[in-house]
Amino acid sequence: MAISVDSWLNIAIMEKLTVVYIFDYPNAMQSAVHGVSDILTIANHQAGKELFLVKSLSQSEDPIESEQVLIFLPPYLTKEFPPFSDPVIIASLKKWYARGDILLAVCGGVFWLAESKLLSNKRVTTHWQICQKLERSYPDIAEVNRREMIVDQGNIVTAAGLFAFQDLALHIIIRFASYSLAKKVADYCLLDLGGRLQAYYQRFYPDLTHRDDLIAMAQKFCEMNLVSNISTTEIAQYCHVSERTLLRRFKKATGYSPKQYSIQLKIEKAKQLMALEINTIEEISFKIGYTDASNFIKIFKKVTGVTPAEFRTRQTS
Repeated sequence: MAISVDSWLNIAIMEKLTVVYIFDYPNAMQSAVHGVSDILTIANHQAGKELFLVKSLSQSEDPIESEQVLIFLPPYLTKEFPPFSDPVIIASLKKWYARGDILLAVCGGVFWLAESKLLSNKRVTTHWQICQKLERSYPDIAEVNRREMIVDQGNIVTAAGLFAFQDLALHIIIRFASYSLAKKVADYCLLDLGGRLQAYYQRFYPDLTHRDDLIAMAQKFCEMNLVSNISTTEIAQYCHVSERTLLRRFKKATGYSPKQYSIQLKIEKAKQLMALEINTIEEISFKIGYTDASNFIKIFKKVTGVTPAEFRTRQTS
């Protein structure tokens, strides 16, 4: 006879299983919804016993109160960036966090936690392409880490890109079962266990959606003079504005100072050249305007978190 869900939940409480709810909110990415469930089910199989009880959770449901309850927020999958303003979801997240449940979010799902005011003074991560948006929208966050795939802050755990749910599922197994079990699951599923950095995937795409024509002109000037180390004064003169006006409007439109923006352009060009395997690090350094290769290596490491050699090895392996 099949065991009812309520019976399973009672067993979970009695046997102190880790209960994982997958919050299937509107437009949640279904591959993540099912993927986390599958990986944790495989963990149970590899362990030879039930360690994780996985259940889908809708907006109208409430998780059981148990010793270890995890609530997973998948990435969203919509063409446009959603508002993350549903008051029912926000109220639920606040309630679950207050009672001690562990909230885990991947990619855009992190914005649900931010909108619920649960990330104040915390270190978090999200997809590299929306890190700046998270920073600017929620300045109370202590740090938005662009390099790590997982940031664990105890009752709040955040993960990077769309398919970082795989990394997060393995992290759950390590934290609530054992490293050895996570390694068995990773090997069985052909997944990398640890060592993955978001930094290897991060690229720089200039934002031209700000509708400030003057700053768009300044951005174009920076691109045209990629090899030259142009100054803020030269950019301001080209745009026929004062340096003060340029700095204020440039920062507002792009999130960077002109100098920081130019460095991002140079590093992105360097990444593209590294993928070709035909240039040495010294040659790449020269092609993007650095006559001193050691200076380029230092700046590359500061911006990306990895050395040029590490980045190239990852890209070409």
